[in-house]
Amino acid sequence: MFATRGLEYGLAARELDLRAGVRELSLTLSREVDTNGFVAADTHIHTLTHSGHGDCTLLERMATIAGEGIELAVATDHNHHTDYAPTSHTAGTAPFFTPVIGNEVTTPVGHFNAFPIRRGVRTAPIDRADWRELVAGIRATPGVRAVVLNHPSNNHSTFIPTDPRRFHPASGESLDGRTFPLDLRLDGMEVVTSAAMQSDWMKPFRDWFALLNRGSRVTGIGSSDTHDVDRYILGQGRTYLALDDRHPEALSIEDACRSLTDGRASISMGLFCEAWIDGKGMGETVSGKPAEPSIRVRVQSPSWIRADRVEVFANGEWVTGQALARRGRGPGRWDVTLPLPPSIQDQWIVAIASGPGVREPYWPSPRPYQPTRPDWEPRVIGANNPIRVDRDGDGVWRSPRDEALRLVEGAAGDTQRLFAKLGERDSATAVQAAAILRGRGIPTAGPLVERSAPHVRQAFAAYTALLPR
Repeated sequence: MFATRGLEYGLAARELDLRAGVRELSLTLSREVDTNGFVAADTHIHTLTHSGHGDCTLLERMATIAGEGIELAVATDHNHHTDYAPTSHTAGTAPFFTPVIGNEVTTPVGHFNAFPIRRGVRTAPIDRADWRELVAGIRATPGVRAVVLNHPSNNHSTFIPTDPRRFHPASGESLDGRTFPLDLRLDGMEVVTSAAMQSDWMKPFRDWFALLNRGSRVTGIGSSDTHDVDRYILGQGRTYLALDDRHPEALSIEDACRSLTDGRASISMGLFCEAWIDGKGMGETVSGKPAEPSIRVRVQSPSWIRADRVEVFANGEWVTGQALARRGRGPGRWDVTLPLPPSIQDQWIVAIASGPGVREPYWPSPRPYQPTRPDWEPRVIGANNPIRVDRDGDGVWRSPRDEALRLVEGAAGDTQRLFAKLGERDSATAVQAAAILRGRGIPTAGPLVERSAPHVRQAFAAYTALLPR
């Protein structure tokens, strides 16, 4: 017999002699992961009762929320506004979490979670094909503070949001004019959805990186998307929001949404990851042109989960990493400081920790929902949302697209000068420059590209190769 309560607690086990009769069994769990100052949120939860598929009734859902240690539980039944509050009182689970009325707005062109929602209001229209109109309709729902794009690599109704025919995987630009427009304001995008994992679990992260490079302030989200009691475990994918966590039954939903939209959030599936640069954490900007910046990354796990590496990305490019060794059998706690390479341009920084997946039946790492290859390496994951660094010290933080646009405008048609400047910037900026030039009808191939710095030449070639033909 095994007992768990999510990644913040240890594992209890007892061997049983199975014979006729009834007996009482007592198991004790100890807190092993320190998440003080953060609340565990699952922003994507379903029930059989109101979504119509899966196997978890509304009453059973209360036990799974409390049992996995989720403190902010967002009800997101398909095109339905579910209120957990009455049932949580009936079930006796009200002291353990704050319920939030939400809705997975389920449309032929993607699924979007919206929350919080006022009791008794109508659901959002789902017949809009253009994302601007669709998201505007969702935001018009009374009470809504956060809109999250769900499982962007999933195929539902023969539609994949990040299909390369409509979404450029390197530049993050919209290729169909209807999805991912530059002026679309999404508050979050799921990069870890434990019930909808990808064969390549880094793909949603790379798509998110492309949007960040394009200038989007979209927050990376971890969630479960569970419809079941235990086939997909509620809270396995989760988001830790910076928030006073002392009273889980009376959390400020407004403050939780603010933490989410500000990016003060940690993405989790088995690991809890935090990061700082010059004392600034997730969702913050480091100003003042730090001379020798380094990133401090702290990773925690319970004793029954381990991490084995951490990798750091700047503007979507891998810049440093380190293997993580485990000592002893107790809870995992790694605190490493890694130097960041020099740069003359602003950057966003994300650290991703991972480790071997859990194969035991008490908390198994989920298999890919829509596998694209036969092999599968389960991993546990923890990541921070971006820390932005003003590397040029001018007091204005610029995304790679902002920097590319500044260089294109500054060159005033002198493409030779433009490519010389791009040679001093990173590949992400070169990709954004290629997108800008293409948008203005300027060729992204030719002698100037061939004579440019190797990383610029490679960036332009990669950008062009990924355009639909």
